[in-house]
Amino acid sequence: MESTEPKKYPPTSKKLRELRKKGQFPKTELAEPSFSVLLFCIVIIFFIVILFSDFNYWIEFVIYADLAVVFMAIMNILQISIALFSIKKLIFFIINWVVINRGTLNNQVFSLKLDKLNPVQGFKNNLGIDAIANSFRKVLELLFLLFLLKYVFDTYGLEVNKLHKVSNPAYFIYDLLYYIGFVSLLMFVFGASVGAVDYLCEHYRFTKKNRMTMTEMKNEMKDTEGSPQIKGERKMRMRELMNEPMTKGRRPTFAIANPTHILVPICFEYNIDAAPLVLDIYTESMALEQRQHLESLDIPIIEDIPLARAIMKKMKVGGVYLDKEFYRDVALIIVALKRKGQLANN
Repeated sequence: MESTEPKKYPPTSKKLRELRKKGQFPKTELAEPSFSVLLFCIVIIFFIVILFSDFNYWIEFVIYADLAVVFMAIMNILQISIALFSIKKLIFFIINWVVINRGTLNNQVFSLKLDKLNPVQGFKNNLGIDAIANSFRKVLELLFLLFLLKYVFDTYGLEVNKLHKVSNPAYFIYDLLYYIGFVSLLMFVFGASVGAVDYLCEHYRFTKKNRMTMTEMKNEMKDTEGSPQIKGERKMRMRELMNEPMTKGRRPTFAIANPTHILVPICFEYNIDAAPLVLDIYTESMALEQRQHLESLDIPIIEDIPLARAIMKKMKVGGVYLDKEFYRDVALIIVALKRKGQLANN
């Protein structure tokens, strides 16, 4: 029997961005404990180095100082340790809030999810395939951690018990720091490796949970690019822009003048232009100056007072194709210039 459920596809980049803004993304729970172990290792090694580097001073301080002073010194050390771990928690909170959630407040955090009160939904959440797979993964992680702890205890348990027999302070400090550093490194490697596998599993579950049907993808495409009517208007506008004549950098084929007051340079290339192109319309001093420039380039100047005035009156500005009512006059000019071999080389 074929399934009636529609085919689903991986989530699009737009949906992933929206989910990320809401704080929904694949994550692992082992990142913070792994960094906590690393920070604990750094703090405890720093504490041991300070303690045993001036061991005689501390013993003398404890013996001769007042009991209240010793208590205050211990309290200061504890306060510094607590402050370091508090700073660590604050850093993780800032990363989670600013970098991940982008500073957005999700009202779903404060809302009551009534679907969890549904017996059917609750049974699915607790005894479904995803819930069982998640529980099985957590059990495997716990077994791996227990195996690692047993390995550490069997390997270094007896060695740690022999530390009280070491009479040399330097050897004692070295061995103690070595054991603490090695165990912390093992725990960090455990958190990093298992966390990477856990992240891959969460990424698979997250992608599978947020898959989209073809209808959802089409609706998202409409929201992104607009309705078909808007897309049609956009394409039509794009075609208009592509069909607009290109005037920048073009060289006139010839120019129509009224001898010195009006100058209309016209460009026409058979393989490029759909019609003769009026590059610009010059008047007065600009017309005279531009005429001298075109004559220096050996571009033909056609003196036709009625045609020059009519083009200026009809078209006002250049940069557009010639109006259809002037096609015949301009065609005759092009034919005459072609027969004489006076067309400008474009």
